[in-house]
Amino acid sequence: MPIALKERAQEVLPGLSGVLHRYRFRILLAALLAMLASAPLTIGDSALDPFFGLAFSVVILAGLLAMKHERILLLLAVLLGVPALIARWISILVPEQTTALFGALFPIFFLSFFVVFLLRAVVTADPVTTDTIAGALSVYLLLGFAWSLVYQSLVLVEPAAFHAGSAIADTGALDRMDFVYYSFITLATVGYGDITPVTPLAQSFAYAEAVTGVLYVAVLVARLVSAYRR
Repeated sequence: MPIALKERAQEVLPGLSGVLHRYRFRILLAALLAMLASAPLTIGDSALDPFFGLAFSVVILAGLLAMKHERILLLLAVLLGVPALIARWISILVPEQTTALFGALFPIFFLSFFVVFLLRAVVTADPVTTDTIAGALSVYLLLGFAWSLVYQSLVLVEPAAFHAGSAIADTGALDRMDFVYYSFITLATVGYGDITPVTPLAQSFAYAEAVTGVLYVAVLVARLVSAYRR
């Protein structure tokens, strides 16, 4: 009986691995959407921070899953992803300025590396599938979230980097959700003006993100959609 179970497991596991690989970018996209959806729900109560940390952890694990067939890249991803997870959870469990800074910086390194991997996978995909499209969408969401961490890190070092309008300032200091919001409206070049970069470094980051968003949408996503329709 144990031998039969072992043989059955040897038959099932490769099939499961193939399914996970086929849907790897869709899994990642679902994890990103869940994390971003949880962001506003976990603001205002520090007791809810672990839920956002859990959602972020799932995103990193989904990223590692996406790279599991490329061993060298997976090794580099693990070397960046594990410190990102540890730093993020330390910042949640020990909420201080130093831990918050590392909790934002270490994930930036992992997300930057992962965005490059994902871009390469999307650009070189042939043929373009629905999973490739999910990967392209994931890159956009990863860019927005990574830039929000850049802004959080900047404010921890330079508190006067951003000026908030009265409606936001009345609620207190800028928080995680404010930077996620600001990052995505900058990436989409909407620019409501309720949060404004006022220092040269903050302004440089803001226009760099805006240019990144325009180029990405105009060039990469347009190409993938047209290729998919063919």
